[in-house]
Amino acid sequence: MEEQVPVRSAGGIVIGDGGSVAMVRNSGRDLWLFPKGRLDEGETDEEAARREILEETGLSDLELIDDLGEYQRLRIAADGTDIPGEMKVIQMFLFAAPAHAVLAPTLEIEEAKWVPFREVANVVGNTKDRAWFASVFDRVREAIQRD
Repeated sequence: MEEQVPVRSAGGIVIGDGGSVAMVRNSGRDLWLFPKGRLDEGETDEEAARREILEETGLSDLELIDDLGEYQRLRIAADGTDIPGEMKVIQMFLFAAPAHAVLAPTLEIEEAKWVPFREVANVVGNTKDRAWFASVFDRVREAIQRD
């Protein structure tokens, strides 16, 4: 069995108007995912999450609501299959975007969209990401209901 090299990543669930959630799709892929990516040298998890969200969605001035913990999964190929050898250790946060925030995808992101919260579980394109989302679903719903 091939050794899995751990690679730290960070990102977040970003809540927008009406409890919608920001989702992104990389160029050449049909998978919708939460914005996230690798840490740069010397970055904290939260700094990396904020940078990745800014790079992938254009969103800034995010309010930190909660630390949603971490999960692990293999890197995903363009066709949605797992790539052996690189185990992503993904730290996720819950953020609120400013009111009426507009998504402006950049870099490798082809498209970004606001997804109604009740549809997020059906839109997330990776089974590990979907399982992780199920584990934090109630915490995210509570944050939306408090707003």
